[in-house]
Amino acid sequence: MKKITSDLLRRRGACMQQIYLFIELGGDRLALTEELCIKHANQFAWDWAADNLLTRKARTYYKRIIEPALAKYEHAVQAAAAEYENTLQKALAKDVPTVEVEAWGEVDALVEYRRVQKPAWAQYKRACASAFYRAWTMHRSEVAEIVA
Repeated sequence: MKKITSDLLRRRGACMQQIYLFIELGGDRLALTEELCIKHANQFAWDWAADNLLTRKARTYYKRIIEPALAKYEHAVQAAAAEYENTLQKALAKDVPTVEVEAWGEVDALVEYRRVQKPAWAQYKRACASAFYRAWTMHRSEVAEIVA
């Protein structure tokens, strides 16, 4: 099984926070499992890992896998984001002082946006973690067949 090493992360330009987190989790070398990736989906930057650790074909495969998850995330937050933006624009158009924007519902709209956004983002991050694992562990010939 292919392992990720802290040296590989350093050479590819990972930030120190990610390297330290990696070392805390598995020492200098870590054999990934899908469960491990998903468990740490919100801690590790799987998009960065896909862009910097995967081969070009594996990265194409990864992006193909996460496309529906990203679309699902965007759809989930679209209405709440639009309502928040609309509420904020109405308040600004009325030249409402910042302190009074709350009275226009800005805080409620933001709370609603975050209520919708947080679980949708967590689901998207889990999809990224799973997709990274699948692309990382897939044999090169399998990736070539799927991408072609």
